[in-house]
Amino acid sequence: MHIARPSSNSNRVCLAMFIVCVLATAAYGASTGEKVLYQFQGAPDGAGPQSSLAVDEAHHLYGTTPNGGTGKCGSSGCGTVFELIPPAPGATKWTEKILYSFQGGNDGALPQAGLVFDKGGDLYGTTASGGGNSTAFGCAFNEIAGCGTVFRLVPPATKGGPWTETVLYAFQGNPDGSQPMGSLTLDASGHLYGTTAQGGAGYCDSGYNNPYGGCGSVFKLSPPLKSNDPWTRTILYAFNGLGSGYTDGEVPMGGVIFDQKGNLYGTTLAGGAPCGGGGFCGGTVFELTPPAVKDNPWSETQLTTFLGAEDGEAATFPGAGLIFDAKGNLYGTTLLGGDGQCNTYEEEALASCGTIFSLTPPTNGGSWTLTAIYSFNGTTDGAYPAYYGSASLAIDNKGNLYGTTPSAGDQPGCSFLNRIPDPGCGTVWKLTPPSANGESWTETTLHAFAGASDGAVALGGVVFKDGALYGTTTGLGTAASNGTAFSIVP
Repeated sequence: MHIARPSSNSNRVCLAMFIVCVLATAAYGASTGEKVLYQFQGAPDGAGPQSSLAVDEAHHLYGTTPNGGTGKCGSSGCGTVFELIPPAPGATKWTEKILYSFQGGNDGALPQAGLVFDKGGDLYGTTASGGGNSTAFGCAFNEIAGCGTVFRLVPPATKGGPWTETVLYAFQGNPDGSQPMGSLTLDASGHLYGTTAQGGAGYCDSGYNNPYGGCGSVFKLSPPLKSNDPWTRTILYAFNGLGSGYTDGEVPMGGVIFDQKGNLYGTTLAGGAPCGGGGFCGGTVFELTPPAVKDNPWSETQLTTFLGAEDGEAATFPGAGLIFDAKGNLYGTTLLGGDGQCNTYEEEALASCGTIFSLTPPTNGGSWTLTAIYSFNGTTDGAYPAYYGSASLAIDNKGNLYGTTPSAGDQPGCSFLNRIPDPGCGTVWKLTPPSANGESWTETTLHAFAGASDGAVALGGVVFKDGALYGTTTGLGTAASNGTAFSIVP
């Protein structure tokens, strides 16, 4: 099996973007327990949400849309930050409030990732474009100048007032990075950690035309000691891709997470150790270890390298973030791979339907153990598990995993570009761990999107809160064409 290699650096990120193409309009919804909380309306409202959702203690939902709003970024707006407010007692309708509409200038544009709260109720997020910086490193997208931003939204001092947006950092492309697409992580001291999918000061000679400098980076933003001083940016690691002996990976789209010792973990969509089909590998899981001496560099370790699409049906392209269970095992998704039969796309073959994997920590100084715990088959279970930067899995206190797929689900009338074998607009699924050693994980499809008012193309994963799952659909080509927010009680 083979996937054509991209010919440019911008296409490298786009190799995982094929799912968000046109879907045929479906005529009816699936009969499950999914509840649509809100249908986005397009500008000046938001449109096309791709992010995970943040949930506060009052069960208000917060997220981003890369399109819509009042900004003038082409014909679809520059994106928004929204809040969804639960119904009042006796009512049934959720209420949406736009907290901020990006304008595509210094404030940023095209937010794709989810949001995080600090202890004071401020929201933090990223925009993949904008920031108003020079386009010298190729950071312009749709004529929006800038390489992306990290922003903060402060709630109003008086009820009903506007939230205040502040750009904490605007990326430069080189040496710091560009296109932050993953969710941020906030530590107990108020430092922010995240990734940029491109840019940085790494070597990055993978045969690509690369105006951004590197293959992505992991960064830290430290709050100022004095009010009104700028935040301090530190690059913890710059990825080098392939070439001249480098095998550390490239294009980190997902965010990073901490373990109890202060190490960071994440994924790269591509790169890794050289593969047999021409050197283009299928991504990595990495660990970053803080230095023993302050101001020394962090150390990067590859926990596993995926073999890539050129090596047959091996798992490949882990674009989303990771999640820990209570035992310290890591879980994640790969866009392609596994033993499913999603293997026909026009003249080219794709490597199956995607997988869910686990990484078990080593004992006695050994290596982490990679296991594919589930392979999607592209029928009722879905295909191409959510790979976007904020699309990490969710886990409950019993160790059940939850997530989404943006395609398949066996819903007629919702075909993905004549994909074989089965149609559908994606799924929300549950994986139950085995009850005994040697047994398999059990997959349950909680909802199959039909592309009607129930939504379609869930790219942002789900969040688990007080017994319910919350997520978004992008809604391309469907009756709910601007996307939805939904809930499911599994």
